[in-house]
Formats: sequence, structure tokens, C-alpha cells
Amino acid sequence: MSENLVKILKFEDQLADLFENGIDTTNTKGEEIVLEISKLLKKASNDDLLYLLLNCNYIHKVIDVTTYFKKYKINKKNLASEKNYKETFEKLSLFVERIHEASVCESEYLFICSKCDVDNIASFLLKNMSNEDIMSLSNASDDWNYKLFLFENLKA
Repeated sequence: MSENLVKILKFEDQLADLFENGIDTTNTKGEEIVLEISKLLKKASNDDLLYLLLNCNYIHKVIDVTTYFKKYKINKKNLASEKNYKETFEKLSLFVERIHEASVCESEYLFICSKCDVDNIASFLLKNMSNEDIMSLSNASDDWNYKLFLFENLKA
């Protein structure tokens, strides 16, 4: 757990105290907490943000955590030299699954995916992946829609 996430969770506890004691979060103390959380969320990783979506109740009442997601990062230079497009695609797929689990509705899921630019990154990875790797991904899945999506990226 990152130091940043620990600090945010402490503020979550303070927000919980305010809500449970019926204190308006727009008072000075509440506004200070929200401001500090906002500063920390700007520095938070996507993984930390997913954790917050799944495990916090009070932050969501005062801040839209989804707006703090950042573009999913890949190192194209390392990918080109190491040719590990398939492994990177699998990590991206797991990240997308985690987004789906953390989202409260389909529109939130789509919004987060858009903020993280996962479609363009997946397209880049598949475009550079070998046909053997694409077939390997396809064979590992029972979902025919996913298989068809992968088959669209096979090279002639």
C-alpha cells in the first residue's frame, strides 16, 4: 500500500467521523479534508484509485474519484526491444477487469476506460503482436466475442 493511499484512507476515516456525527462537510474542517484528499488524489496511481473505488464509502460522497484516473502507461521502447506485447496486453486486460469490478455502472466503467485510454493501448499492442501470440490469447478464452475481437487483429 502506497504512502499516498495510507494518507487518503486516514482522511476517509475523518470524513466518516464527520458524516456519522452529522457535521456538514461544507464546514471549514470538511472543506480542508476534501482539499487535502483532492491534492492526494492528483498524485494517486490508477491502482490506488481502483482500491479507493472498491473500499471507501465517504470520499465518493464528496469527490468524484473517477476524474483522477490517468492514461495507462506502457513503455513502447522496451516493448519494441523485448517483444513482450502479449504479456503487456494480458496485464492491460487484468487492469480492465479490475475497472469493471470497481465500477458501479456501465457508464462509469466506460468513463474510466476512456480516461485510461485502454482501447488505443490495446489496439497498439495487438497491432504489434505476432499472429501466434494473438492465437494463444484466443485459445485461452472461452468467450467467442473476445475471440472474434482478437481474430480481427490477425495479420495477413
